[in-house]
Parts: sequence; C-alpha cells; structure tokens
Amino acid sequence: MNIISKKVNLPKVGTVRITFYRDRRKSTKDKQTFSLPFDVQLSEKTATGEIIYSPIFRSCRIMWIDPPEDSKAREETENFIKEFLFGTLLAITEPITIDEAQNIIDDFVFSLKSSIRFRISENGICEIKIPVVGKQSKELTVFIRKKDTGEFILSDNSLILRQFRPHERGQKERVVFAAKRLGLEIRDEELFLDSSKEELPFNLHKFIQIISAVYIFYLS
Repeated sequence: MNIISKKVNLPKVGTVRITFYRDRRKSTKDKQTFSLPFDVQLSEKTATGEIIYSPIFRSCRIMWIDPPEDSKAREETENFIKEFLFGTLLAITEPITIDEAQNIIDDFVFSLKSSIRFRISENGICEIKIPVVGKQSKELTVFIRKKDTGEFILSDNSLILRQFRPHERGQKERVVFAAKRLGLEIRDEELFLDSSKEELPFNLHKFIQIISAVYIFYLS
C-alpha cells in the first residue's frame, strides 16, 4: 500500500482526511530513520508535512511544511499521527519481490550449509554435526553408515535416549512412541532409519527434524 488515506474524527476539529504517502518515503543509509510525507484535508485548507520517525528507537516528530492555521487542529492531528504511526502504520507489511525471495532462500541455504560440520571416522562412518536451538547452544550428531548393498543407515548412535535420567522415564517413553510413529526404528536405545541412496536426502532431513525436536523440547 503506497498511499494510505484515512478519515478521522478529531474531537475539537471535526472530520478530516489524513493521507500518508509511503511511495515517497525516504530513509537514512542505515535504515534507522525515515521520513514520511503526509497531508491533512481541513475545511479551510490542506496542511502538509513530514513524519520523521525511527522504528528502532520508537521516536517520532512532526515537521510541518504548511501547518494548520488552528493550533487545536495541529495538536490533535499530531497526537493522532503518533498513535496511528506506532499502532497501525508500522505494522503494515510490504510485498516481497521474487528477487528478494530468491535472495532469502539463497542466504538461508548458505547459512545452513556453513553451520554444518562433518568428518569421516576411522571406521568410514560419516558424522554430521548440526547446531540446534535451545536454552543452551548444542550440536546434534547424525551418523551415516553405508551397507554393502549400497543402502544407508541414519543413526544417533544411542546418544539421545541415554541422556534421559531415570526419573524422566515418562518423557523417554513418549519420545520412543513418537519416533516409532514417525518411521524410526529403535534398537538398544539407538534411533535409526534405513534409507536407499535415492531417498537419502529426504530421509536425512526427516531424521534431523525428529531428533532436533527431541533436543529442543526434552533435552535443552
């Protein structure tokens, strides 16, 4: 919405129309301070001005170019603009372009890839370490073993279920139940998932999502 026009009933002035011109908005290089042109259609004239505001510092001042002749109209207009600015105007979102969306995805993939570490153990097992969100910064580890058939096994190497303490038996049982429902298998407290080569990317994503949820909701 490049132009926002609103009829407002000011108690001491009456009904006026205030129009904000977002298509003429300007900002400083650091995007911390903005200027937003507006006008107010009063009975005797159309007053014009600019709002100088900072969403970060929640500050705002009105710079009149051609102010209302009535001081009451000026005061009430300024009060309304300040309330409308932080209550409604700053909450309005702008459309994202295709290029912006592509950049968001590209940056996300780059950031995700940069945060992942892996190594190959002496036994030829691929160990992938992925950071997870929680009360404390943690890394979850996914172990990928390759069968002689060319298929793969995704595993947590029993790291997750063995972290539950004896008094957390109920939580542990819920994790086991949910993991089985989502397609994981359990053997000697090891969570694992068999995968073909073709389905490995999908199954790796699935496995990471499941064990990440356990870390976030039970072990963080």
